[in-house]
Amino acid sequence: MTKNILITAGGTIEAIDRVRSITNTGTGKLGSLVAENLAQRSGVGNIYFVHAKNSCIPDVPGAVMIGIESAEDLENVVRKLCAEEKIDAVVHSMAVSDYRVRAVLPAGEAGNIGSQELMDKFDKFDILKTYNKIPSDIKNPIILLEQTPKVLPIFRKLLPKAVIIGFKLLDNVPHEKLIDTAYRLLISNGCDYVLANDYVSVESGAHEGFLIDREKNIKSRKGKYEIADMIAEAVIEGGD
Repeated sequence: MTKNILITAGGTIEAIDRVRSITNTGTGKLGSLVAENLAQRSGVGNIYFVHAKNSCIPDVPGAVMIGIESAEDLENVVRKLCAEEKIDAVVHSMAVSDYRVRAVLPAGEAGNIGSQELMDKFDKFDILKTYNKIPSDIKNPIILLEQTPKVLPIFRKLLPKAVIIGFKLLDNVPHEKLIDTAYRLLISNGCDYVLANDYVSVESGAHEGFLIDREKNIKSRKGKYEIADMIAEAVIEGGD
C-alpha cells in the first residue's frame, strides 16, 4: 500500500510585535532527513513537508512544501491537510512553542498588586493594542505569555488509522525519566511511536534517539542520519 506522509519540522515563531518574536532552537534538520530517507523508499506516495520559516528544507523533488510561522498557523494547516488529503502517516518533529504572547505591559503600570488585578491591568494597558512595534523608550516592558494549543493530540482525532510519531525533548534528565515522560506522551496523545531525545546529546553532536512503541519497546540509534532511518522504517512498517 502506498503511504502519503505528513512531516512537520523546525521551530515555530511567536510574535511579540511586528518586528520581534519568540522562537526556539529547532532547526528542522532531523525532519528534513526523514523526508529524504522516505523519498528513497518504495511504498511512499506524496510527502507533505510543513516547515517553520527558518527550517532546513529537504531535497525531495515533488514534495509539497508548506511554510508556517506560529503554532496557530500549524494547527490551521494540519486541519486543512487532514481534511482535504489522504494522510497515512505523520512524523511530528516540529518544535512547537509552548507559549505565545498575550499582552505587553509597561512595568510602571504593574505596581504592587495581586495576580487578578495584574491580569486586568494587562488587558487595560496592553501596548500591542496601541503599537505594532513596542517603542524602544519603554523601560522594562512585562510580557504576559499564554499557552499555545497542543497540536499532537489533533492528529489522532483527525486521522484515526494513521501511523503517528511524536517527539519529546528533555534537557539533562536521567534516562528513565526521559523514557517514562515520552511514553506518557505517547499514551495520552494516541501515538504509535514517540522519539525521545535529551538536549545534552543533541547539543554535544552525539545525538542519540530512542524510539518507543505502545508496548514500551525501545529502539535506539546514534546520529541524525541513523535516527532518521529508524523513524522512516517505523513509518513504513507501522499500521495495517
